[in-house]
Amino acid sequence: MAESNRILFMGREWATMDTVTRILEAVGCTVTGTVSDAVAIDLAGSSDYAALIIDDEVPQADSRYVIREARKMKPSLAVITVSSPESVLTQLQQAGVKL
Repeated sequence: MAESNRILFMGREWATMDTVTRILEAVGCTVTGTVSDAVAIDLAGSSDYAALIIDDEVPQADSRYVIREARKMKPSLAVITVSSPESVLTQLQQAGVKL
């Protein structure tokens, strides 16, 4: 299990965030969720996250901005955009996050 994996999740709908959080916590991840672009950028730069997950409900312009700013601070940060909560584990593994 990935007890040490800390995941940052940015979305726009709390219901989706809750679903993804439950999925990730079930495999041992610790999840921090936010609906704020600024908070996501600050957290990505100030904490040690294995990945930044952005829900596809986030407008493309906002997600591109968050990705660009987060990678300025942490170039190695794995970033994925999820279109369905069920695909989040597969996408994390494809991004190199060990679960």
